[in-house]
Formats: sequence, C-alpha cells, structure tokens
Amino acid sequence: MITEYNFTSHRFKPTPGELDEAHDDFINPGIFARELAEFLISGLAQEGYAVKDRIVEDWGNWIEVQHDGKFALAVCCANLEDLGNGLTRHRVTTDPSTPHIRKFLRKIDVQPTVQALSAALSRILAGSPDITDITTG
Repeated sequence: MITEYNFTSHRFKPTPGELDEAHDDFINPGIFARELAEFLISGLAQEGYAVKDRIVEDWGNWIEVQHDGKFALAVCCANLEDLGNGLTRHRVTTDPSTPHIRKFLRKIDVQPTVQALSAALSRILAGSPDITDITTG
C-alpha cells in the first residue's frame, strides 16, 4: 500500500505568511506547504474528493478529506529540502498510513479507502509537468 510520495518541483514556494511568525500560515523556520496544499486540494476536487479543512501543523499542512468511513482521512504535505537552482524536494503522505487502525478497541480496515486516495494522489502528482522524480513508500 503506497502512503508516501516524495518528489522534486520548482513550483511550490513559501508564501509570505509562511516566512513571518506574525502570520497564521507560519509553520516553523524553513518549513512551508501552503501552495502544495492548495494544489492538492484542487486536484482532489477534480478527483471527486471534498476537503473538510486545511490545518497548519508544525511540520506542514494537514488536509482533512471527507469520506463515509468512521475515521479521519487526510493528506499531509510539506517541503523536505532545498536542492538549489529553485528546486525543492517535497513529501505528501496519507493519514492513516497503515492498512488497519484501532478505534475504541475495534480494528478497522482502512486499506480500500487509503488505496483509493493514494491512487488519486498518484494521478494528481504524475499529471503535473512541474513535478519530477516521484518516489513512493
């Protein structure tokens, strides 16, 4: 089950609010994800997914995806490293990232839902000419 995508792009840059601690989009020094999150939200909508919320975390952005299951489903994204020449390495993951989760002592099979979301992410990322060197995990 693929739950992680790493890739290179020159497209996603930090926004001014991510660089200034006085703004709500500030994450941590050197960490940014707003443009990538907005790109993913748009792509998810084209794939038929509704997004409930985008939340700024200390490691990046958490995008909660609406679905019929009784568990939280999200896409997480952030930059990893500056490669120079305007290129940045980014990471996109699913949450959950395991085939099963436990909720109230019950084991829930999330694999079909996560696999469908992951397939949509794969199409979104592979469909952008600005995204290269995609690896999965």
